Amino acid sequence: MDVAGRDLRALFSTNDRGLEAVEAFTNRQLQWELVAAALSEHLRLINESAFDVEDLERPRHNVMVFHGVGGIGKTTLSRKLEAALAGADQRPAQWGEPAWSGQRILPVRIDLARSAGTSFEDVILTVRAALAELGRPLPAFDIALRRYWETQHPGEPLEEYLRRGGLAGRFGKAMPQQMQSALADVAQALLLPGTVGTAAGALVGSLTRALRERRQTVRALAGCARLADLLEADPDLEALSFYPHLLAWELAQLPADKRVMPVILLDTFEDVGDRTHRDLERLIQRVVWLMPNCFFVITGRSRLQWADAALQGQLDYTGPAAWPHLALPAAIPAARAARPPHGHARQVLIGDFSPEDCDDHLARRLTRDGEPLISEEIRQVIAGRSHGLPLYLDLSVMRFLEIRRTGRSPAPADFDHDFPALIARTLSDLTAPERHVLRSVSLLDAFDLPLAARAAGLTHEAPALRLIERPFVRQDPFGLWPYHLHGLIRSTFRDADDHADDRWSPRDWHQAAQRTLTALGEQWTAGTSRDRRLLVGCLRQGLAVARDYNLDLDWLTDAAWTYVSDSVWEPVTPPAPGARHARRRPRGTPQHPHSPPARAPRSHRQPAHRRPRRRPAARRPPGGGALLPGQGPARHRPSRPVPPRLPAGCRPGRPPRPGRPPRPGPRRTPGRRLPHRPRRRPESRLGRPPPTRVG
Repeated sequence: MDVAGRDLRALFSTNDRGLEAVEAFTNRQLQWELVAAALSEHLRLINESAFDVEDLERPRHNVMVFHGVGGIGKTTLSRKLEAALAGADQRPAQWGEPAWSGQRILPVRIDLARSAGTSFEDVILTVRAALAELGRPLPAFDIALRRYWETQHPGEPLEEYLRRGGLAGRFGKAMPQQMQSALADVAQALLLPGTVGTAAGALVGSLTRALRERRQTVRALAGCARLADLLEADPDLEALSFYPHLLAWELAQLPADKRVMPVILLDTFEDVGDRTHRDLERLIQRVVWLMPNCFFVITGRSRLQWADAALQGQLDYTGPAAWPHLALPAAIPAARAARPPHGHARQVLIGDFSPEDCDDHLARRLTRDGEPLISEEIRQVIAGRSHGLPLYLDLSVMRFLEIRRTGRSPAPADFDHDFPALIARTLSDLTAPERHVLRSVSLLDAFDLPLAARAAGLTHEAPALRLIERPFVRQDPFGLWPYHLHGLIRSTFRDADDHADDRWSPRDWHQAAQRTLTALGEQWTAGTSRDRRLLVGCLRQGLAVARDYNLDLDWLTDAAWTYVSDSVWEPVTPPAPGARHARRRPRGTPQHPHSPPARAPRSHRQPAHRRPRRRPAARRPPGGGALLPGQGPARHRPSRPVPPRLPAGCRPGRPPRPGRPPRPGPRRTPGRRLPHRPRRRPESRLGRPPPTRVG
């Protein structure tokens, strides 16, 4: 655990001046180890003699991606990585010393969130302003950038734009001076008048001709093979996206004592675009490809799809051959010995906090005199409800302070609570069809693509395909249904008050439940009659949906008789292990659809003298169908013939011992069982072990 800074929201939520509120950063040591390993490998690669910054065909290994659900801590991780790479004093002690101690690293973090209003021009200017720390001009890039600015922003000084955007205050004012110095040096080398050096447009023509003629006066720039081509192109946004090639070439020309490797951290990458509009993503991908001697750390909600060959045409560089480290893993995990080495995969899912990390995080957020303000009992409740999501922990801290403002002490029961803010955070980057599928599959413990589409009432699976790529959808390749929602996301959608514009009414939830039950029945009917795993799975989910929304049994009746006819007695709906609490019922439903199903009546296991004498009348489902066990009008209806009565003390198939009379005892009558001697299972009679519980 490391302290990231003061929590101003918490400090301004109370009048208690003795309260200490800090923003705690919890470990993430594994992520740091992956970054350190990737950076070490990249430094080794660019220091090889065969490395050529102008090689545009070589596969790229200069990008790493951290993705996860909203509120998992991606932005906090990005900021902490920037600070740790900037200086050893900002690095948590548990992260350890990196392997590149002698190498100079220059971190540059860029927030791509829509709220930040970052444009592609801002991305390029931020990288160049950060390199002003080198203290020297970068002529090839500076001339091209100055020409672009004078063409696209006539009459607007670059210095004023940098000051207004905050880049001048962040990186200093040296960048415009270095660019002007580069123009003056080139004008002097070309023997041009001094006034020409102040205007990039007038200088570019002479410089281009000198480069084409290979004059000795510009031999310092002649080594960049593509400079003349870029200067001849129209200075528009498309040309600007190729200028980073000049920047990478300038970095490669630095002397050994001045050499630096920029690490560019791109945060909130999900706001760059969507699967239909990839214009900004295409420009940013071009920057990554044209700067192979820089390293990029991208944080966002979804995986990076650059290794998908199907995106050819939307992006310039696609496929696993171009981005070998970004390729998707196999559907089934490889064996331990066949897995790639540590740090090889560059698409990392940021996992949830462990219960210990949650408790440590909450204990350090609010303190007084060095002691945690939140009690251990409350911390345990919050940690259990959070499913390890840091955003839930932060919201619970604010709720703790809100309760204290009312004048009473918070209790553990106050935190059996769901936050609608989680819904807004989850839905922020989903399309309308994806939201519809998400609410539909929240009724299910697990699902696959056909089941998700049928539950949502869709005739196509495209929204479901896009949804399963989201980080809050977890995958188990060995499960009957391979996908399931993040536990906290699912419970929040079912319990919390939804204030979204497209929120569902109780009738919408009821209709979705009916579609879901029908879809489960169709999957069971389409399966083989002996697939007991599918039968039990459909019964588990179907019974819960039917109970929670008061639906007719429908196909569940036949499925129950099929289950009984197998004579394998295992619990279909066992209680959830370690259930912490009983959650509230959803809006418009008789019982919470997320809680474990209620146990079936156990009257069939009761001794004979305790069984109820009156049974409810038989009720058949609409349209006919078989009756469930125990619903018949007769008092006794055995599922198999009653064996003949044996003398007391005798076992079936074994005569009494010779010379020893049978033991006295009550006589067994057909249709009745002894209270102290329960009926054995058929499997135990045959010598087979009892079946394994399903749960």
